[in-house]
Amino acid sequence: MITKNMKNLTAMLLQSTTTLFGSLQVTNIEGRPYYVHGTFSFPATRAETFTLDAAAAGVSFGTGSTEPTEYDRNLEHTITGGITVTLTRRVAGCDAPGNPWLQYTFTVTNTGSEALTIREVGYKQSIKCATTPGRANSVDAVCLLDRTVLASPLEIAAGDAAVLVYKLKTNPMPNKVIGGVDIVSFEWGSDEQIAAMIDAARAGTIDLQRDAGWRVGHMRKIHIEAFTGGGNVAHAAQDIDIVISSFSDYNNCGCILQFDFVEALAAKQRMHPTESTAGGYGASEMATVTLPALAEALPAWLKARLLTFDVLTSAGNGSSSIESVPGNRLALRSEVELFGRTTSSFPGEGAQIDYYKVPGMRMKIGGYSGKEAFWWERSPMTKYSSYYCLVNSSGQATDDRAIYTNGLAPFGCI
Repeated sequence: MITKNMKNLTAMLLQSTTTLFGSLQVTNIEGRPYYVHGTFSFPATRAETFTLDAAAAGVSFGTGSTEPTEYDRNLEHTITGGITVTLTRRVAGCDAPGNPWLQYTFTVTNTGSEALTIREVGYKQSIKCATTPGRANSVDAVCLLDRTVLASPLEIAAGDAAVLVYKLKTNPMPNKVIGGVDIVSFEWGSDEQIAAMIDAARAGTIDLQRDAGWRVGHMRKIHIEAFTGGGNVAHAAQDIDIVISSFSDYNNCGCILQFDFVEALAAKQRMHPTESTAGGYGASEMATVTLPALAEALPAWLKARLLTFDVLTSAGNGSSSIESVPGNRLALRSEVELFGRTTSSFPGEGAQIDYYKVPGMRMKIGGYSGKEAFWWERSPMTKYSSYYCLVNSSGQATDDRAIYTNGLAPFGCI
């Protein structure tokens, strides 16, 4: 079965010819997310045939028999010794339009002293990636693109040889239907399909994780209409990625998932027109003007499914008192929700969100610059009564005056 990595790569390849940059996400064999940065060819242009190294690119054999899923990251049990393998043929073909395949023929010799049974085969490719979207810090990420469990395991006696034919089909599997609902990926399903799945999940008909394989870190591009933020900042219509950041209910609002903006908007925004945190986040221009306007600019399918929720934040103006700010449809994250600790804010503003437990996810590209942005948090600073907390361009905790402009990347609940 081809993996989610392969589906993402081939789907994006159709949209952008041969160059894949920016927000396209793949996950390496250790489960770490990366972002493709460069060209992609399949199969790899350099020799990637067979390997006994479980951490290396190439075709691997294994003894695992667990049913494959598109979220597999490596073989279940890779064979790392006791065999010699010769590639005798590699040929490509197409059974029908949209159904291409690549076939390897291997001669496998069992050099061990006991019989060997090969039950699984996988294809891993080394892909040029970055650690955060849009960055140029390329690393080689070894990613599993296919894992196949053989219908008829190949049994080889000690000292004997056998032929193994591995046919790698690159076409995506057809969608499932449960309760009349198309089961599609968060990334590539249509707006109508995604909306129907969310409604079905809320009704208890499906489970987004179990039935659809949705995961924290899955992204989706949405279109935001033009709107006006606080201080009469004109935010142009733009496309932006959102990401599933948690499947936990947020402050008992009844949500089935939380989502965050992957990038900051294409225009900077201030927190408040005066150099003060008096009244706290709930009284800020950001919470009362800008974010409500942004919520109205979201696509209809998403806006109709936004839940209102409360956020915990300090009362502002240097107060350590924690208050609950109700009625949010979009809100800023607190420092502790991002970092799991407090550096410049008061304790009590929530708990760390799953998505942000990976430090690189705190770095966001600013649409206004195309580079890593400074972006706002809702946490008033402890030391100065005119400052709110920020994430800097390196993904670290910092702060800035409320009247200054920085990136805007909120979250919501559905």
